[in-house]
Amino acid sequence: MKKILGTLALLSLAVISSYGQKGWKWPEDSATKVKAIEMNVIQSDAVKMGDFKTALPALKWLIANAPDLNKSLYINGSKAYESFAKAAQKEEKEANAALKSATDKAAAEAVLAEKSALREAYADTLLTMYDMRIEHFGDKPNVLNRKVFKAYKYFVKDFSKSEWLLEMFDEAFDIGGDKIPDGNLVAYMNVIKVNAKLKKINEEAILVRYDKISEVIDKKLATNEAKGKSNDTLIKKKSAIDGILMDIVDINCEFVETNMAPKFDENPNDLKLVKRMFTFMLNGKCTDSPLFLSVSMQLQKMVPDYGLCKMIASKCVANKDYSHAHSYYTQALELTEDGMKKSEIYVSQGKVYSAQKDKAKARAMYSHAIAADPSNKDAYVGIGDLYFHSFKQCKEEEDMVKDRLVFIAAYNEYKKAGNAKKMAAAKEQFPSKEDLFNGDYTVGQTLSIACWINKSVVLQTRD
Repeated sequence: MKKILGTLALLSLAVISSYGQKGWKWPEDSATKVKAIEMNVIQSDAVKMGDFKTALPALKWLIANAPDLNKSLYINGSKAYESFAKAAQKEEKEANAALKSATDKAAAEAVLAEKSALREAYADTLLTMYDMRIEHFGDKPNVLNRKVFKAYKYFVKDFSKSEWLLEMFDEAFDIGGDKIPDGNLVAYMNVIKVNAKLKKINEEAILVRYDKISEVIDKKLATNEAKGKSNDTLIKKKSAIDGILMDIVDINCEFVETNMAPKFDENPNDLKLVKRMFTFMLNGKCTDSPLFLSVSMQLQKMVPDYGLCKMIASKCVANKDYSHAHSYYTQALELTEDGMKKSEIYVSQGKVYSAQKDKAKARAMYSHAIAADPSNKDAYVGIGDLYFHSFKQCKEEEDMVKDRLVFIAAYNEYKKAGNAKKMAAAKEQFPSKEDLFNGDYTVGQTLSIACWINKSVVLQTRD
């Protein structure tokens, strides 16, 4: 009796609390309503405890008699059928493994067929839970993405369903925008791969879908960067997706030059085409091609990016196109607020000015690098190298001690960088004690360096 009263009290509380909740639509018929409340308590408690077998009859009753009760009905239903499908899939794998060593092949094949059918039945019902949730509660972009991932999980190896899977992923990506879950990115590309291997889609259809995935990834990368989040995982996924593409489409430098370059010449403002060419040439190791540089410059013009700017500038340096190199390095500086990145760019610009024999501007760039990131040892080494290699330019050949002050200046910069090897090389060029004696100088004396360096150093000797 106490147990019955306890149950009735529990149901009464459930009725009272449920009536006060938004989003619940109880049956209007009082008898059905009481039954629905009872079934909901049973399924809800059972799901919380992971007892899906107990939950299932109550869920079935509610879906049949109160299908628009609440979306939690289908959330719990998907949990239950996911549990059954996962268990059936595990048994299917075990049956498949057993088949390989079975003596009675016919019997083993029958067991495998039974387990496969069970996995498919549970998975189909799982997908139905998502369909019914969409039917009664909407939110299709979100729910459809959940559905397609489960469909992929349980049916990707069933080649008879490859086109069906592809259609679902197509729709999910068409309506999902940048809300596509990260887990669906590689999954979609794998479904594309299956259909490509089965000759069910052509090369152009593959590339169109690849563009869809790439656009989603680009949006996610930009969002993460704006929020200061790491993009490491997404970059790995993008790499995996690019790898799959290269596996199913024979993309090489000749392919891009022959099939895509004419389109680029005709319409360089086609962003999809430009992005596709850039990716293909990058993956195909066509980066030394003049076309790659042209495409990169166009992409930078349309979608400015720090890393791309830096890459273009380095290509320009390799081509000794220093004017464009400086231009792109300047753009890169404008595209980041990160001190370390700015410092890296300033060092690169210092090297370019050094190559142009403009040591004063080179030193200015290295100084900017130090201001942006005082820990950047390359900047100190850069200044040290400028001084070290100024001996011929600055020597007057009238005073050996004064001529060798450039090496002391270089040593001081190398010391800031902690570069022992370069410090030793510079010290070897210091004036000797004999040089100081002959010139009437003393260790510790402060002397000025003229030339372009225009600074003072404390006199030291090499011995």
